[in-house]
Amino acid sequence: MTVRLYDTVSRDPLTTSLHAGDTRQSYVILKLVTEGGHTGYGEAPSVPFITGETSDTMVIALRDHLVPALIGHDIRDMRGLHEAMRRVFPHGNRAAFSAVDIAAHDALGRALGVPVSVLLGGVPGGPVATSRAIGTGPVPDMVAAARRNIEAGYTTIKVKVGSDAERELAALRAIREENGPDFRLKIDANQGWTAGEALRFLDKAARHDVFVVEQPLAAGDIAGHADLRRRSSIPVMLDESIHGPDDAFRAIAAGACDYINIKLPKAGGLYPAAQIAAIAAAAGVVCQIGSLSTTIGTAAAIHLIHAHPVIALPEINWPDRLARNPAEGFVLQRGLASIPEEAGLGVAVAMDMEHA
Repeated sequence: MTVRLYDTVSRDPLTTSLHAGDTRQSYVILKLVTEGGHTGYGEAPSVPFITGETSDTMVIALRDHLVPALIGHDIRDMRGLHEAMRRVFPHGNRAAFSAVDIAAHDALGRALGVPVSVLLGGVPGGPVATSRAIGTGPVPDMVAAARRNIEAGYTTIKVKVGSDAERELAALRAIREENGPDFRLKIDANQGWTAGEALRFLDKAARHDVFVVEQPLAAGDIAGHADLRRRSSIPVMLDESIHGPDDAFRAIAAGACDYINIKLPKAGGLYPAAQIAAIAAAAGVVCQIGSLSTTIGTAAAIHLIHAHPVIALPEINWPDRLARNPAEGFVLQRGLASIPEEAGLGVAVAMDMEHA
């Protein structure tokens, strides 16, 4: 396995209550080659404010610990692969796990001549409609961003909130008034509120036909989310609260969410993300899947969507925000995201792993 850093810049930085939008985007790319000569690629973004891992810590975790421990492992054994990674790092490093997991699925799909979606129990499903997030900021900028994206074909817009209630409510009002009723409006506070702040904001936001509020309270406040869900008319989605399947089970059991946002670097890859989807499906909880990834990680997310219909709210346009990309094959047109129906992830990695 070869591990490399990949740096690019964002053409559309996203400012949230949790994190100021960065122009620089950093990723870890993993190349896996099986004994039979089949190649797979994995990737994980550096988003320490979500996963607690930076590109530097992921490189160390992969190069010095995970890769040596996994040499010779049978990639057909995904459960065993994750057990082996957890023996190395029992309490974390899920973004690094995700890079390995995605690469293993890609290599296995290529070896068997099938798309990753088939490995996950589905079939390639064609283009998927994706929502688009816009950052918090001055009201004219937020309104203009919403207008551009609706004109570009997006039928669902997510507005980042949680920083300035008065300004953000004004933006929601203006966005809804300007664009009418024929688009879905989501909001995402990224843990930006207390319970009282959330209730006050949501009571006013409800008049603008808000479909769902994402992560209104602190990630660890499951009881608070359950109480907010009972008291607000706007459904609640959990994101930062949900990393692995255990988190999903506890949140659903507590009545803390109507929706769950899956991200592969939070979950640890496709294998645990599929477990989250299965738990949610059994409980009747619809999922979103978000991507902060290059084409490699975003392709993996699309395959998961094709295998799990419960993931009905894709938000997978991140490669379109990047000035350059290590892989080719992701296509975004009029709010529809697609990848080629080929073996493995279906994307072609153009990055020189030996000299990156």
